[in-house]
Amino acid sequence: MRLSLALVALSLALVACAPAVFRPVPELLVSSRYGLVVPDGILLARIVEGEVEITEFRFPQDSPYRPSSLEELGERLKAQLEARGFFLRCRTYNALPLFGGPQYTVRLARGPEGVGVFLRPLARPDAYRVEVSPASPNPPLDCPPR
Repeated sequence: MRLSLALVALSLALVACAPAVFRPVPELLVSSRYGLVVPDGILLARIVEGEVEITEFRFPQDSPYRPSSLEELGERLKAQLEARGFFLRCRTYNALPLFGGPQYTVRLARGPEGVGVFLRPLARPDAYRVEVSPASPNPPLDCPPR
């Protein structure tokens, strides 16, 4: 009797500790050319101007993937490119609304191929605009996005 009672108690404890059902996080593709994604992003607008891919998106308020700053989101995109073999050529970050800020720009290169990423917040909370385009692998010192 004690053994069966112990087995029932153990099985109930194991059921209570079972992990929740795994639901994959949706990923928003912000650059098909470079394979950049934003987890849990919600598309607001997508524009292609020549070779420039422009994506406007937002994060849900309760998203665990919502960045704490513009710089954090930019660093996530930069890390994705570095994982694909690109290396940093230049980076600028202006957190102040002076001189066109806040904005984040990064240029990376892989051999003769370069890429520029320009990121800025939109007026809506937790909404951003990212522009991704091919760029020279040897950017000037002021680090323009293209």
